Amino acid sequence: MGVDQIMSLAQDLERKKEFERKVIEAASAECQRLVEAMRMALPEEFERLRPRLDETIKRCPKLPVPFKRRMFSAARHYECTANTRAADRSLNLALSRARSDDVLERNRLLGEARRYANMATRLGADAAFRTTLNRKIEIILLTGGVEHKGPTIAKPLDTAPKIPNIAKQ
Repeated sequence: MGVDQIMSLAQDLERKKEFERKVIEAASAECQRLVEAMRMALPEEFERLRPRLDETIKRCPKLPVPFKRRMFSAARHYECTANTRAADRSLNLALSRARSDDVLERNRLLGEARRYANMATRLGADAAFRTTLNRKIEIILLTGGVEHKGPTIAKPLDTAPKIPNIAKQ
């Protein structure tokens, strides 16, 4: 092997290392961009963003393992946060529907809130979130449907004449 061949092999090796470094930088930048997009995303958007993150990480097996773990952990945290926010938003809407006695919409929103809460629990939401959620659901179920306009069996129409207050005369 001549000196020219050794130099050529060294240059090829150097170009290959440079190419791998650029691929790793591009993949890590794409992962960070996707995770940053997840920060304020709605739960429905995670169905689109999460597979893209997984695919980006799988395409570049040379990414450092701590970086991969950090990206997956951040994505999981943001998805959990998005689901807890969505559950809370659904519960607030359900409470307003319960106050206006719209039972069907209240029940639909409660089901939606439970679905989001179950996903948040699977993703690592703490026990305090679940306790608070159950309390809010109980409050919502007890809200509305109580106020009656007009007489009822328990409180019939008062037809008796009013007694004048003679103490003030």
